[in-house]
Amino acid sequence: MRILTLRGLGKAAVNLLFVLLFALLALSSYRQLIASGSLRSLGILAVNMLFLTLFLSRRPATQETDAPGLWALGVLGSLLPLLMRPTGGSGSTPGAALQLAGLAMLVTSLMSLRTRFAVVPANRGVCGTGLYRLVRHPIYLSELTVLLGVTLDNPTPGNLTILVIECALQWVRARAEEQLLGTDPQYAAYRRRVRYRLIPGLL
Repeated sequence: MRILTLRGLGKAAVNLLFVLLFALLALSSYRQLIASGSLRSLGILAVNMLFLTLFLSRRPATQETDAPGLWALGVLGSLLPLLMRPTGGSGSTPGAALQLAGLAMLVTSLMSLRTRFAVVPANRGVCGTGLYRLVRHPIYLSELTVLLGVTLDNPTPGNLTILVIECALQWVRARAEEQLLGTDPQYAAYRRRVRYRLIPGLL
């Protein structure tokens, strides 16, 4: 009973951390929008507001991981991109186009996922609409597209290192989610229909 209580308290603390993180991201993106008035800033604000809204309104999970490492991975994967630093890029490079494309993909994927949204491996139902018809993890693909655009627009060794680490983290998270969902017959059928995790026809 004590172990279960400690686990419950730990999950509650991490969930609160995610709420605070998404709220701070939304506030930061709002300030950036007011300062710059750019389309990218508007897109970032929309995505962060969606993250916060969907996280707060997500349906109860029928199954959720108890592995502390996977919870830590969710926190790390969400926080690490915040360490990327701008270099004063003009925003007119292909990196800017990738960021806008990635943000559009993120909004589309989140609107398809809706209350099934999760940060750690959990079963809140299977989504097979929108970009989920093409790949099994379009949110990770979208996030990495944004980060690739940021790195191209702000090419530093630090940003490139973060991008590489994020690619590895998202791959591990995708595999962990599929392992947890593997016992669900609906997900097994979905996985047979959609063969690729991240990149159609390749990966």
